Amino acid sequence: MKHILYSLALIALIPLIALAIEPTNPPGVCDRFIGETDVKTCQERMQKNENVDWYAVTVCNLQKEDQQFWKCFDSIQGQAFNPQSLDKCGEETEMSDAQRLTCMEAARSDRKPASQHANYQPLKVKKDK
Repeated sequence: MKHILYSLALIALIPLIALAIEPTNPPGVCDRFIGETDVKTCQERMQKNENVDWYAVTVCNLQKEDQQFWKCFDSIQGQAFNPQSLDKCGEETEMSDAQRLTCMEAARSDRKPASQHANYQPLKVKKDK
């Protein structure tokens, strides 16, 4: 009996685990648009904008209004986000577009990419003969 209850508890946890945000496939974002012109514009913008956090794009894609989606998309360009905070912005299904945008602004991280000009000590390999 314990094994059955344990198995049922594990099965019940599967949907909770599946709620975690997954990065959106860039062309998949454009599925939200209906008009051919809107889809084409979206596809062009997705190709040009590679400097985005695709987890954040997933949250932007939850915006109800297309205009709010683009506002969100533009606001995440070149930004880094705290994954746990970003996850909270995506979990809440009852948020308005404005609330979701505010949540995402709060989820921004001050983490910066590593400098490409960092001063590293050269690796010295000593071989024993």
